[in-house]
Amino acid sequence: MKKILATICIITTFYACTSNATEQPHSAKNDNYVVILDLSDRIIQNADQVDIDTNAIRAVFERFEKSVQNNLVVKSGDKFSIRIIPQKSSSLPGNTFENSLSIDMAKFSGSEKLKNLKEFKDNFSRQLALLYQNAYLGNKNSDFAGVDIWQYFNEQVNTDLDSKCNNKVVVITDGYFDFEDKQHGVSNNNRFTTTAPLLKKMTTTDWQKISGDNETGLIPVKLQVDAQWLVCGIQPKAGNKDLLEADKLSYLWKKWLLESGAKNINEPIINSSSLKMKNLILKTL
Repeated sequence: MKKILATICIITTFYACTSNATEQPHSAKNDNYVVILDLSDRIIQNADQVDIDTNAIRAVFERFEKSVQNNLVVKSGDKFSIRIIPQKSSSLPGNTFENSLSIDMAKFSGSEKLKNLKEFKDNFSRQLALLYQNAYLGNKNSDFAGVDIWQYFNEQVNTDLDSKCNNKVVVITDGYFDFEDKQHGVSNNNRFTTTAPLLKKMTTTDWQKISGDNETGLIPVKLQVDAQWLVCGIQPKAGNKDLLEADKLSYLWKKWLLESGAKNINEPIINSSSLKMKNLILKTL
């Protein structure tokens, strides 16, 4: 009798452990993938920049799809969204494209999830191509006013994040915070909302010591929700002769995010071929 009871206890314990192990993955947080786009004159700096950008975005979407699959689709509450930083004088219907290029799996019932994901994926490439067609404002830098990255982060970025999810934010930008209008921006002593005055201070060999000063840098914002941050596409302006410009932009971004409260900051990715960019993003996220 003792042997029978012992056997029952072992079997009961085994099934209890198996049940807990099976349920464990479904109790984990869902993933919230956010791609923030800088559609300023950077998109005309390289003949293949649109291809580079769209492949980078597809890489993030690929990671989102993987998250959905890991949650067995019907249980997925994962999110994917495109966010477009506004640009003065641009007629781009940003809100329309954000709506068509974003999906929240939690909004669908279990039976609807697979169907809606398939429809979204089928339209994704076409909508992405239309977005970049509409973002093209001309073939001169002066045709683009520039986007206010600092203002977007200060006013909007926290609403893109979800404290109930693992937030993964990819910012596609050349790294500059500047505008055609040189007067645009705010400053407070050696703190700025644009990068141009900071880069002017970083021309000597001890640029990192200068920019590392606690009283120098971009004015911090308040990042209220934890996220993994990846800045992608850092690239000096055409004609720039500073061989360290990309390093300086990367440094300013990391310092700013850290001072703004970010804890999980990946090394920024320098602009390169579409395939290399895609592989680096897939490796990082």
